[in-house]
Amino acid sequence: MKKLRLAAAALTAGLAMLVPAVADAAPMPLTFGIYPGGYAGGGSTTGKPDNPAEVRKALAQLQSGHRPFLLRDYLGCGSAFPDDEMQYLAPGRRLDVVLSYSGESMPEWQSCVDKTVHRYGPIADTISVTLEQNVVPQPNGDTALVQGVITGKKAADRDGFARLQIGFDEVAFTQPFTQFWQHLAQLGGAEFSRSVGFVGVDLYPDAGLPGIPPMPDLAGFVHQTLHTVRTQEMPIAGLGRDVPIRVSENGWATHTSQRTPADQARALTTEILAVNQDRVTENVASYEMFALRDDVTGSPSPFDNFGVLTDDYTPKPMYWLYRGLISALS
Repeated sequence: MKKLRLAAAALTAGLAMLVPAVADAAPMPLTFGIYPGGYAGGGSTTGKPDNPAEVRKALAQLQSGHRPFLLRDYLGCGSAFPDDEMQYLAPGRRLDVVLSYSGESMPEWQSCVDKTVHRYGPIADTISVTLEQNVVPQPNGDTALVQGVITGKKAADRDGFARLQIGFDEVAFTQPFTQFWQHLAQLGGAEFSRSVGFVGVDLYPDAGLPGIPPMPDLAGFVHQTLHTVRTQEMPIAGLGRDVPIRVSENGWATHTSQRTPADQARALTTEILAVNQDRVTENVASYEMFALRDDVTGSPSPFDNFGVLTDDYTPKPMYWLYRGLISALS
């Protein structure tokens, strides 16, 4: 444990020497954050419950003071996800709310979005409507995404939440989801373009997920993917460079003997540094890791092993490295 902390401290010192040359050209550094839970869709349904005291301890160490820090909070109109992240708010911490769509009628959905904005607007930086609609499509989900963004923007303006950005997340790859974006543009037109406050990208290169092949050049994947979103997807919907990209999820599973915690540390450090390198050229505003802890350490499912802590809150190497990266880059 002591060796891991010393290694993280050394990394922080080394990065601090490199950061000014990049940061001086940027108006703002990245805002960092994390999903503070363990459960991931597709994994076990009987994982260990969160330990709030351990979560608070881990978040305080990562945040290192009152610097800005995001907590990702997954919600559903029908209470599909437990809303327990508000208990972890503290100075400098704000919510990144994800409101999933699960087949509600449009009037019901719009009412749900409106209420979510009213409730979370004072304590959230962002609200993302639907969830990964481009790769896990829900029936009528594209319409829900467009109407959710438009409704959310109107509600934020009405309630005076000038800081709150309304947007949506996609799983992003190096190739554009052209048809998906064209459909959004056709459904939403100019009103949708005016309402989108950010585009969230979920990055999982070589994460161990089914159907995603190994990608040896992780930094190259990040650079190409962010550039694809910025130059080949967002313009389709009339979104200019003033609309930021947010890396809303990025994780790497340690669920087999060939995917070790040390491998996780190398992969995620490479990806974070690549995101930081692109924050000026692609206007990337934030980075959030998925997830704080494993849901079931040792499970054969990748979805159970995304944490930078084990399910009993023992740190993996990436926990200390992430703390160092946050200190150096934020």
